Amino acid sequence: MALESGFDRRRLPPGTHGINPEDVVHSQRMRIFFGVLEAVSERGYNATTVADIVARAGVSRRTFYQLFRDRDECFLAAFEAAVDLVIEQLDRSIASTPHSDWRTLIHTTLGEYLRALSDNADCARALHVECLAAGPVVAEQRRHMKNRLAQRMRAAFRIGHAAGDIPAEIPDDFFDALIGAIDDRIRDCIQGPGPRALPTLTTHVYQVTMALFGVPDLSRRPEPVVPPR
Repeated sequence: MALESGFDRRRLPPGTHGINPEDVVHSQRMRIFFGVLEAVSERGYNATTVADIVARAGVSRRTFYQLFRDRDECFLAAFEAAVDLVIEQLDRSIASTPHSDWRTLIHTTLGEYLRALSDNADCARALHVECLAAGPVVAEQRRHMKNRLAQRMRAAFRIGHAAGDIPAEIPDDFFDALIGAIDDRIRDCIQGPGPRALPTLTTHVYQVTMALFGVPDLSRRPEPVVPPR
């Protein structure tokens, strides 16, 4: 599922349209978020200018500067919004999975996250590639994103350990290392075959996770190959 339901990029009708001013500002912000994510994905973070963003967003420079101080502040806000939308989509996808079935919970969590990124290539590049070029602009938000994903893996581990399926405890920082490794594989895929191929990583990152937990599970069938665009 693409994230257009969360980032509404439709233009408002010109002139007096009777729309609440707060809704107008929200619409402008969403279009600018799309604009900055598209521009950064296409041109790279360092090459992206405010002119690139407003051209894609279909807003004026005046509107842009009424909402954001500069490109960096705009990208930071878009990054945070993209993380929230991907996590919300992930939550909806795993809502029907029984928490006691921790193996399926892990596999579904990883698979749906990769699928969400695959469906939203601009978000994928922003969250896993161009954020590195942005450096300190999004450093804290990037750590927060990775921590949110590590917490999910930690919660699933606790369920398996409490059930007696996982034999031993592992240090908390192992979960951070796991998410770091997955992040690295995602970035390699985006920069290689492309975001469309991300779902093909599901089985691999699931097996890596299970191996780290001390219960290797090689029973999952390989994901179908999705050709890059």
